[in-house]
Amino acid sequence: MTDLTTRLSKNTPHTLLPLNESQQSWLLRSIFEYCQEGILITDANKNIVDANPAFTRITGFTREEVLGKKPHILSSGKHTALFYQNMFVDVAEQGFWSGNIKNRHRDGSHFIAQTTITAIHTDSGKLSHFFSIFRDVTQHRLSQARLERLAVYDPLTHLFNREHFTNALHNLIDGLRYTETGLAVLFMDLDDFKPVNDRFGHTAGDELLIEISHRLKRMMRSTDMVARFGGDEFMVALPGMANLDMAESIAGRILKEIVRPYVLSNGQSVQVSGSIGIAFTVYPGSTAEALIDMADAVMYDAKQNGKNCIATSHDTPESRSSDTFIRIRQAFEQGELTLHYQPIIRLKDLHTIGFEALARWHHPSLGILGPQHFVEVITCSSLCHPFAQWLIRRAGEMARRLQDLHIQAVIGINLTQEQIESGCFLRTLGETRDELGLASPFVTIEIHESSQFHDLDLTSNQLHEARQLGATVALDDFGTGISSVTYAAELPIDTLKIDRTMIKSLEHRPDQREFVRGVTLMTQAMRRKVVAEGVESEAQLNLLRELGCDSAQGFYLGYPMTAEDLETHYLAPGATPRYPLIRQRPST
Repeated sequence: MTDLTTRLSKNTPHTLLPLNESQQSWLLRSIFEYCQEGILITDANKNIVDANPAFTRITGFTREEVLGKKPHILSSGKHTALFYQNMFVDVAEQGFWSGNIKNRHRDGSHFIAQTTITAIHTDSGKLSHFFSIFRDVTQHRLSQARLERLAVYDPLTHLFNREHFTNALHNLIDGLRYTETGLAVLFMDLDDFKPVNDRFGHTAGDELLIEISHRLKRMMRSTDMVARFGGDEFMVALPGMANLDMAESIAGRILKEIVRPYVLSNGQSVQVSGSIGIAFTVYPGSTAEALIDMADAVMYDAKQNGKNCIATSHDTPESRSSDTFIRIRQAFEQGELTLHYQPIIRLKDLHTIGFEALARWHHPSLGILGPQHFVEVITCSSLCHPFAQWLIRRAGEMARRLQDLHIQAVIGINLTQEQIESGCFLRTLGETRDELGLASPFVTIEIHESSQFHDLDLTSNQLHEARQLGATVALDDFGTGISSVTYAAELPIDTLKIDRTMIKSLEHRPDQREFVRGVTLMTQAMRRKVVAEGVESEAQLNLLRELGCDSAQGFYLGYPMTAEDLETHYLAPGATPRYPLIRQRPST
């Protein structure tokens, strides 16, 4: 390569100019020999005249095997003749070409070479050689492809993942403006999946999830979307639905398919069912997040109705109409709205220390409806402040009943940003305390982390006053948004409630356990309490106790119950609740 070395040396950096010709030749030869990239040199007719040791390491061909041959010896057959023709057109016009080439290794395997080919000319401008330098980027490309796939697909089931499903759902919603049909979103949570994991191990559980995903994919049309949201939760988007009944019919078929027995690789036959919540809309102004949340919420309604059930919800322009508001106002005025009470358990001794009061609509024809059917309409209307007053009054009445029995328990209620910032609730809070003769604290005001308070100083003052009037304050859904830490630090918060999304995979995800541990340590440092929401298993309960969590609530510890059921199971003479109440000795 002496002639080529001489020509290359004329273009070396100025730092090499002090070297004599022999030294330059030696240096360039050393670079050629020790370079970690493969180097291939051909003459003007594309006959190979030299190759470095890295070329052999990458391709498997020795220098002697390729000398005098064409670079086509490396061809994998993956590129057309036009590809190579265009490549050398670029070299002729620009002096070089850079890109990726799929080449063949000596053993017949293929690899991707990131390559630059440069034309070398004599002093007179005549083409002399082609100089090619390349490196094997196959593993890098495979890793990149895996990362790109992980951004879209769930690695276990190969269904879409949560992020991709949510993004694609935005497009389906936007498409509603161009069609006369609707869109249904199905949220399915498996029933009795945990016993399979506990009995046969996580490998068997994974095998079951994979088979369920296969069944779901086989049932779907090409226009439908199926995703795994994590754990044993699946989402389905059904565009082109004429009405909610059509979506319910498909959901029914899904449940029939899911409930069929599965035979695991260990020979065991297992059976699970599913609870499905359906959100339906024809409204292009809906959001993906709202539909998913709605489907999630009604899925929990389905679970409360028993296993293998379906619950539904609408998100349509009609649901925002004046007729709907009139009906909800009528329900409010006629006493169809009631409170159901979910117990909160102190983990150090497993005693019930309070109840969260959850609004329900006892609809005369549709049965018990969850808050997603009416609360938004109420809080965005003239009923907003009367509803807050009603919540406080009903919670006070339950607190009075508990205090009459010398029971230490506080009732939690949820208030919105508007209700808190207006301060209208404060008068009702004071009047309820005084009229009913309640000892403080008797109520916990729960504010949602997603609330966007306009003035934190104002909000802080309102909550400080509420504490003086007999309330404690809890920050609900902690960990679901960017405002969590700000609110925890700047507002007079007594309790942080960790959102159920951070609890549901506690057994399987170390990151969730570390999150709970971190929140617990933070609250201890701030002299506050922490409550874990959404506890659905004994394993979760035990982990939360180990992690130092103060209290918990969830379906495993107790479902929301009517005031009558609370009376029967907790307060009536002879009642023996699973988690007993704390009773004070009456003062003498």
